[in-house]
Amino acid sequence: MTSKDDKHAHYIEIWAKAVDTQMHFNEMSVKSRQIGLTFVAAVLGVAVVLISKSEDFTFYVGEGPYFEVHVAVLLILGALIALYAVRELDLNVYHKMLRGAVTFGEDFEQNYMKEIFDLEKGMTQAISHFSRFEDAGKAMASESTKFKYSGKKQVTAEDKIRKFYRNTFITLGAAAIAMFIATNVNTWWPSDSEDETPSVEEEIVRPTK
Repeated sequence: MTSKDDKHAHYIEIWAKAVDTQMHFNEMSVKSRQIGLTFVAAVLGVAVVLISKSEDFTFYVGEGPYFEVHVAVLLILGALIALYAVRELDLNVYHKMLRGAVTFGEDFEQNYMKEIFDLEKGMTQAISHFSRFEDAGKAMASESTKFKYSGKKQVTAEDKIRKFYRNTFITLGAAAIAMFIATNVNTWWPSDSEDETPSVEEEIVRPTK
């Protein structure tokens, strides 16, 4: 092999390692989200089971006017906190390392790999382009065999991830609020028949004959 061939082989070796690094950090990000969503799904399943046995898993807060707090509501709030921790690990650790690996890959493809592959974009550059532009597209240029990439509506991968977590937080928060209201409807607005029936507290303190 000539010195030029040796140099190109070395470039390909570095490029392959850069791609492996990108895949590694991306896999770590995906796994963190999978763990978070699996935990949330498990919590919601347990909450549904517990809500069917409301009397056994409800405690009262306040005296006189009081409200009920079901354990299922606390479980959902706990899932929110756990998912927030996963979000911080995902966005502030794994995603930043992935962005660093991708940036290196784009830089390397632009300045070195174009000596080997006469393409408009390298693989990392092409993936980044389609990830960052919602209207990303390609077309064959009439004067050459290279693809020409297009796209104007830019939305970064980080924006999409943040939107995913934000929508999940909103859904879980709405579920917790709805469950809290549902378990307190009879307490706040008792029906006429319930007004005539002694409450649990009255039954407890009523002396027996």
